[in-house]
Amino acid sequence: MIKRLFGFSEFSAPLGIRIVTFATAVRWAGWGFAESLLPVFIFSFSRSYAEAGLIRASYDVSFILALPIIGMAADRFKATSIILVGLLLYTLIGASYFLAGVTGMVFFVVLGRFLNGITFAMDSVGRGTYFRRNASDGKLATIFGYFDTIANFWWVVAALSGMWLIQYFYIHQLLFLITPTSLIAFFIIWYFQKTPEVFKQTGEPENFNQVYGLALKELIRWDWKLKAVAMFNFFIALISSVLAFFLPIQAYTDGAGLSKTILIGVMFALPYIFGWWLGKWFDNQGLKTFAYGLVAMALLVISLVFIGSFWWQALVAFCVGLVLELISVGNNELITVCAQPEHFGMVGSMMSLIYDIGALVGPLIVGVIIDSQGIKFAYVVMSVLMIILVGIAYTLKSKLDFSKVVATNVLHKKMHRHI
Repeated sequence: MIKRLFGFSEFSAPLGIRIVTFATAVRWAGWGFAESLLPVFIFSFSRSYAEAGLIRASYDVSFILALPIIGMAADRFKATSIILVGLLLYTLIGASYFLAGVTGMVFFVVLGRFLNGITFAMDSVGRGTYFRRNASDGKLATIFGYFDTIANFWWVVAALSGMWLIQYFYIHQLLFLITPTSLIAFFIIWYFQKTPEVFKQTGEPENFNQVYGLALKELIRWDWKLKAVAMFNFFIALISSVLAFFLPIQAYTDGAGLSKTILIGVMFALPYIFGWWLGKWFDNQGLKTFAYGLVAMALLVISLVFIGSFWWQALVAFCVGLVLELISVGNNELITVCAQPEHFGMVGSMMSLIYDIGALVGPLIVGVIIDSQGIKFAYVVMSVLMIILVGIAYTLKSKLDFSKVVATNVLHKKMHRHI
């Protein structure tokens, strides 16, 4: 029914990818009931925007520390094993948030955020590596778009239900639903995942004790294309993390109420449902979509300086989500094209690491700016940053030979069909 609703009824992903997608959709539904209220939940344990950004940063710190190790593990072990371990750890997050609400102790909030960084690293790297190893026709952006559409559809359904449930339950009670849905997702993959995983183990020695040094060497040896994508990821993450974290807080402190605050989160996530079409569009349009996305982000941030109504904030949240989804499915295609198959895990995790460093820096710096100068001044600073980034993007575009990327893309698809 959902496949017919979103127009890809004739598309058939490999069985293993469909199972992982369904299991992840179940887990995301558990998050959807109250994830949009996490910024408000964190802010309720804080005394300032900067302190809220600091609590939020515990997620990014653990994600950054765990990602190189998990990326190396993804090149040596089955991706499904990494996903399953992550799902078991996810059950502790819902319990931590619940205890934070019951006891009022900020320790459990920090613990939940810290665990979330580790588990999401395991889930995203494991899932991304599995998809790249098992995609059957080379349409990686389309397959990642298929996943985003299915998983985010059920997240949005749960979030809309949360707008009604929040009238009867506390935030920490809804966040506890993360625990049972993660267990269900674990058993779905553990029981039904019978498809053999396409897996080519790297011949490099297992130097887990040198993982961070190897991660730095991995980054240094990247070519111009990967480094350009990494730079875009960093700055886009910086801006988008600020908007995703502080916009709901601003709406709530301005009197929007919890139900409307959830709506901001829904508007951020709603464009991800269109990942199917955006993935197909990127497959056809290529790298120029990055420039479109950067220009759109700059205009959206500038608009927040002059327009502060709730409904405009909701519209900006929707448009930012649309840009991020387009860039996200495109990044997955580029990583697959530019990286060697035996290094999918490490390259993918390093790209996520760079993105998360931007997401870590953004709320910390902008939180201090908001406390000292106000949120409108913070929007001005971000607008100037995005305008500079657009200029850098066009400069790189003129210096890089993007035609080679397209040629590599076509060759990759042909080779993938022969496999």
